[in-house]
Amino acid sequence: MFLPNLKHLRYLIALYQEQNFHRAASACFVSQSTLSSAILKLEEQLNCQLIERDNKSFLFTTQGIEVVEKSRQLLVSANELVSFAKQQGSEYTGTVRIGCIPTIAPFLLTDFVRACQSKLPDLALFLREDTTENLMNMLNNGEIDVLILALPIAVNNFHCRLVGKDRFFMAGNKTLVETFQQTDSYKHLPEQSIFLLSSEHCLTEHALSACKLADKSRIHSFSASSLSTLVQMTAFHQGFTFLPEMAVKKNIGENEGLTIAPLDQDYYREIGVLWRKTSMRNVLYNQLSAVITDLLI
Repeated sequence: MFLPNLKHLRYLIALYQEQNFHRAASACFVSQSTLSSAILKLEEQLNCQLIERDNKSFLFTTQGIEVVEKSRQLLVSANELVSFAKQQGSEYTGTVRIGCIPTIAPFLLTDFVRACQSKLPDLALFLREDTTENLMNMLNNGEIDVLILALPIAVNNFHCRLVGKDRFFMAGNKTLVETFQQTDSYKHLPEQSIFLLSSEHCLTEHALSACKLADKSRIHSFSASSLSTLVQMTAFHQGFTFLPEMAVKKNIGENEGLTIAPLDQDYYREIGVLWRKTSMRNVLYNQLSAVITDLLI
């Protein structure tokens, strides 16, 4: 039995992602004819039709889509095998690709990298910042090794380790902050006075849930794309918002003149580290998780 070439499986995955032969070939740094020949070779070896073709277009068959998914799993396992072999003799050498969401990355990763340089000097870190959804897909597809994000989230086939809690603080116009401190109620804040991040940031959902903000009339229709923009808009409009403790510790909000105060109750989001259950580097990833826990204390 002839086994398929892993490189050819990578071409197939690229074609499925790009849905275009020319773009897929460019992404794989090969000619279009090389990629086309590889797909035909795969169909011959697997004895099934992967794509339906006509003169100007193509369509993945049901079997083709299933082969793409299994190919992804195969390539992830192959990469895990290579990483495992390279780091034999020491658990703490080699390369780790780490993904982190935007509401954590700017406030944690600098300290995290410094701590790793001190405690794990033979480890090379490569960092990627993106949304939770994109990073989860990248983790599943083997494009990153470890993911730092806010919980809760469906962990699927991943190991998940809780590394700490990140409290929420109120921030904004001094009068609004003092009003909320005295009343502990959002109904005394003006309508459209609360500014939040856009819905693609899970921090918004976590803040709404943890801080029990049910009255949407108080929330401004503008939504910020980053915490930096959020504090700028809150300061400019003399509004009110919520900031995570790790951002407050980095003087986010204070530099913009916002009044910042802890919430009376212990409102927080949980920070977790995820990695694939198929990984052979559990010892290392648990050690990295412990480093983050020390930073969040």
